[in-house]
Amino acid sequence: MASIPSKYLLSNSSVGLRDAQHAARLFVDDGFRLAPKHKFLFHVAFGINEAALKTIDLAQRHRNEINMLVKTVDMPKFTIQTEVLNQYNRKKVMQYTHKPEVMNIKFHDDNMGLINNLWQNYYSYYYADPLSAKKAAAYNRNATRSSDFINTAYGLDNRSTIPFFNYITVYQMARHEWNSYTLKNPLITAWGHGTGSYSDTGVNEKTMSISYEAVAYDQGEVSQGSPEGFALEHYDQTPSPLSSNTGFTGASPSFSSNINVSGNAQEFISNVTSQINTYQNTQQLANPGKPGVLTNIIQTANQGVSGVQGTRFPISNAVSTATTIATAVKFLGS
Repeated sequence: MASIPSKYLLSNSSVGLRDAQHAARLFVDDGFRLAPKHKFLFHVAFGINEAALKTIDLAQRHRNEINMLVKTVDMPKFTIQTEVLNQYNRKKVMQYTHKPEVMNIKFHDDNMGLINNLWQNYYSYYYADPLSAKKAAAYNRNATRSSDFINTAYGLDNRSTIPFFNYITVYQMARHEWNSYTLKNPLITAWGHGTGSYSDTGVNEKTMSISYEAVAYDQGEVSQGSPEGFALEHYDQTPSPLSSNTGFTGASPSFSSNINVSGNAQEFISNVTSQINTYQNTQQLANPGKPGVLTNIIQTANQGVSGVQGTRFPISNAVSTATTIATAVKFLGS
């Protein structure tokens, strides 16, 4: 900044270096409305089709626990494919399709094996291999010699007709609100069981990559069960001892409700008034006055005079109780 020529960096005694308040006005005012969101305020909900499960308890008893075991999740990302055309020697960029990119989700590898069980249900639903591998001679070397040796199904030959995941929804939360991204027709494209290492004391994790066909967007207010499965299980319901007297209630301050218009009108007017006053108070005076005025005022104050020009006031004598008349003071420039 200092290397860039600017009129505000010139030597001028009337201009002082001030703190940059634009960041506070942008990010703090109006209940942190434009402040950046934190990465750790997220929630993921998996819409599992119960008809596709081998273990029905996975959805009926542990659905919300699966949501809470997500460690990290990517937000949706798109690639817009374009082409540069020649329009009478003018370059014209045209878009012709878009592609949703693969998303990655990492799970905590829990001691119960819940996430491992989720993958086993998914894998055994779409693919016949994990069940066939348990059968004797299904993977013998001579299993392909003739049709008599093939008595099990392999690969996608598993009669899977309905989707395993109806949807996967990723929620971002801030200021008692949420924004959601619902992935339509998600399919797992990669799965990893983590790494074992004697030299690593960290925790293990499962990784999942998913592709999807479209994204549906939504928004709302945070409450128990909203986002889906939020604050229903394993949540501390003890009221917080922290309180705030700022007057901010957190009730729909953004796009999700029209309450913002009337509920924050007083705060908005107050902020505008404060900004106008600050601007006016920091402007340079057209006539800064003559030098020496401040010195004369200080001398007058030391004499104990009120400073009203041409007026005599009785002043107290520090030695005796008698009062004397102060001499009239004339200000410079009168």
